[in-house]
Order: sequence, then structure tokens, then C-alpha cells
Amino acid sequence: MRLTQSSLAIVVLSSGIAYAQAPPAAPTTATSPQPVAPAQPAPPPGTTAGGTGQPGGPAAPPGAPADPGAKKDAKKPVIPATGYGYKDPVSKGGGRGAPILLKRRAGAPVATLPGFEMLPDGGSRLFVDLSGEVPVEEKAAEGATTYVLRGATVAHRNNLNALMTVHFNTPVWRARLVPSGADLHFVVELREKSATGALKINKNALGAARMIVDFPKGDFLPKNIPDPAPPKDKKG
Repeated sequence: MRLTQSSLAIVVLSSGIAYAQAPPAAPTTATSPQPVAPAQPAPPPGTTAGGTGQPGGPAAPPGAPADPGAKKDAKKPVIPATGYGYKDPVSKGGGRGAPILLKRRAGAPVATLPGFEMLPDGGSRLFVDLSGEVPVEEKAAEGATTYVLRGATVAHRNNLNALMTVHFNTPVWRARLVPSGADLHFVVELREKSATGALKINKNALGAARMIVDFPKGDFLPKNIPDPAPPKDKKG
């Protein structure tokens, strides 16, 4: 058997006999547990431990200004996406296309329906249905007549759309309701400047009323309108 110093120790007894023995184990001492540092969370993608956002960049010293790129991004306005529920901005100066604000007054008679129709005798009629009777004042001018409905209002913006009658045999080519202060104007534009309408007010038993303006028959359509050219045959 081969003996080495690292594995065995020679013990010499008084009798002069040597025995091979394993070296004694090293004494153990109780040690206090070492504190373990808490695990650091991994930095988010695109940033480094220094927080500068530059790959491999050193950590920013205390009191150093923030990344100028991040400050520039913070100034960009955030516009929430609302799908089809968006709202178009209205210009402060108004102008063409600016919406008309409807201010319905409590208890005021409401114009519920403006309309136009051709009469059986060849004449034509404009009318405005009202929830109650109102005084009407007629103001004639060259090429147009305005009927002032005192104290009337409208409840729906759709009733402010113009009535286009240019394709009918009538002296009227357009009529529309226009809010004006506390009143409502019914503006009738004429293509026959000398045409005049007969105004009357009909009231029913329920208190509703209809303002009517009748125009006599005549020949008001434009003359010598060329026929449209026939469509060209498409060669396949």
C-alpha cells in the first residue's frame, strides 16, 4: 500500500510501531448567515441599467437632466382613437360649413316640417307646419320674399335644409328656414321676380297650425334646354 502525506499521518508509538491513520478533520466553527441581496428586476427592453436608453451607456449621475429625446416625446399631443365616434373640430371663425347652433326655447312654437308640393290645377305650394299658431310678417324684396314667423323655433337641424324646387314648374327655385334671434325666417327665393304668393294660416282643433304660400300656375321652366347626348357604346 502506498502512503502519502496528504492522506495519512504517521503515528509513532512508544513501542516503535508505526500505524497509518487518516488526518483528523478540521474543526468546524459556527458562522452567522450572510445577508443575501434582493434580486434586481431586469431592465425594460431598449434601456440599460444606467437608464439612459443608450445601449452600453454609463449610468446617469444623480441630478443629471433627463434624456432630451424623452422630454421631446412628452410634448407630443395624445389624440385618443375613437373609431367612428370622432368629432370634427369647428373653426373659431365660423365661415362656410360652420354649424348653426339651435337654441330651443321652452314653450315656443316649433316649426316641425317645411315642405313643397305641386297642386292639381298646375299651381305650386310652400308650407310650414307649426306646433302652435304664430304671427307671420311678409317682407318682399327683388327676387326673394321672407316670411317672419314671430317667436317660432326649430327642434331639429334637418329642418333647416333647403327645399330645392328648380326642376318643378314653379316660380320658386329654393326655400329654407333660417333662425334669426327670437324669430324664424322662411326665405323664398324666386326665379320669376314678379311672382307673388298668397299667404294664409290654417289652424286645426288641436292648436297646431300650417302656414301656406300658394303660387299660380305658369310657364316657369327654362326654355331651349338641349337634350342630353346619348351615352356612347362601350366597346369591349
